[in-house]
Amino acid sequence: MTSDPTEDGPPILSDGRVHPSHLALYNDANENRSLTAGLGATCIAVLTFVLIFLYDRAGAGTINEWLFQATLLVIVVSLSLISLASLNYWFVMEAYRNIPSRAETYERRADGFFSTSLILLLLEPALILVTVQLYLLGAIALGLWLVGVAALALGWRELHRPGDRS
Repeated sequence: MTSDPTEDGPPILSDGRVHPSHLALYNDANENRSLTAGLGATCIAVLTFVLIFLYDRAGAGTINEWLFQATLLVIVVSLSLISLASLNYWFVMEAYRNIPSRAETYERRADGFFSTSLILLLLEPALILVTVQLYLLGAIALGLWLVGVAALALGWRELHRPGDRS
């Protein structure tokens, strides 16, 4: 016995599996959720690194304390957004199991959290380098970050042009 996947009801098979018409989308959401979990672990590693190697220097006044705190703030916000993206990708998976009409909303939300967290994650090296007064490397990292932001903006614009939907 299966539910009709075209209706708003649960498109799951009687044994609890996702209906085949939604399986590829469900698997994509699961892969995205796994990716965000890995990026979250990367953020935690960067946070740990910054705290271990820079906290004492900030307390001693050998680095700019405000820049140090701004760097930590970016890391924490990035980690939080990655966590929210992961949570929403999980919601996408659950929606495909229970209420498919909600899946697109969760996916848009998850993609927004993910892209914002990725922008912040790419900014972290520049902030860390400037914090430890490696200004030339920090400027290069900031330039590369701007290239990343531009690439994201161009890609987003290309993918979301009005009238290009099939």
